[in-house]
Amino acid sequence: MCKHLSRRFEVHLIAVHPVEEIREGIHIIPFKRYHNRKIRILFGWMFMLVKALKVNAKVYHLHDPELIPCGIFLKLFGKKVILDIHENIAEDIFDKPWIKRQKLIFAIFSFFETIACRMFYIILAETSYEKRYSGKARHCYTVLNYCDIDFFDKLSKTTYQHGLQLYYIGIILENRGILQIAEAVYLLKQEGYEADFHCVGELYSDLDRKIKQLPYYEEIKAQLHFYGRLPLEEGYAMAHKMDIGLCIIWPMKNSIESYPTKLFEYMSIGLPIISSNFPLYQKTVEGNFSGICVDPLNPSEIKNAIVAIHTDVKKSELMAKSGKLAVKNQFNWESQTRVLTRVYEDIL
Repeated sequence: MCKHLSRRFEVHLIAVHPVEEIREGIHIIPFKRYHNRKIRILFGWMFMLVKALKVNAKVYHLHDPELIPCGIFLKLFGKKVILDIHENIAEDIFDKPWIKRQKLIFAIFSFFETIACRMFYIILAETSYEKRYSGKARHCYTVLNYCDIDFFDKLSKTTYQHGLQLYYIGIILENRGILQIAEAVYLLKQEGYEADFHCVGELYSDLDRKIKQLPYYEEIKAQLHFYGRLPLEEGYAMAHKMDIGLCIIWPMKNSIESYPTKLFEYMSIGLPIISSNFPLYQKTVEGNFSGICVDPLNPSEIKNAIVAIHTDVKKSELMAKSGKLAVKNQFNWESQTRVLTRVYEDIL
């Protein structure tokens, strides 16, 4: 978004970043990462408000629901405010185990969400969210979070190795099927296949403990590789050595109706995909001949899909090529830039 908008506007990005710098025409202003969730939610928006006011912009584009109070104050200062909604936040509250007193938090969020819908311009990253917001928001647009082909072209695989290097990038939670993937790796080993699971992202300590408590952990620990949080370019540069992209998300209300961006990114790179078997995912993955969809809670199905891609050379190569073609023809960010430009033209 920033790269596209910077062609026409002066753009500042306030985000977690090590240093203040200008990159590709965008002025990046560093913001501290608050690991304590209570401090981040209660006070983070205040610190953000101070930095935001110093920029003195005409339009403020927020990408985090925790910044709604910041947006309210910016609006009171006469600024135009956009709230970008990437997920069904309200329903997602009930899928996050670390959130206590979920009904209370849901009620508080719904109150602020109603205010935001009346005061802000709303951008939705999914068409499935329109039924929740179109009636509530005064100004509502949909800009789909598709793949930036220009970025991923240089990371794209040109050959397919037919190995057993499994790849995942993103937030690492139990509901991302990590334990089921670990069991699939174990089942593969029982059948004589040595698969390695490469995982890029922040691994939460509770999940780390659960992985190490698996009864077969000692047998597969050398095959599980966790690299921690990496810059996007560095994380995806690893994809050249990978064979299958995994998107094994549990059936939650938010995930069933939402596109995981990594599906399009895997496709753009040329990785055959194994994903959850939700109708939306099936339409995207199997409908474009770019992978196999499985029950995300069934390690045996995951294992069987890995074997199917690994052993069927022609099919796996077709999946890699079909995924790239689907992104180029349909799931590309360039198709959404015209919508984004129109949103800003309307607002300004």
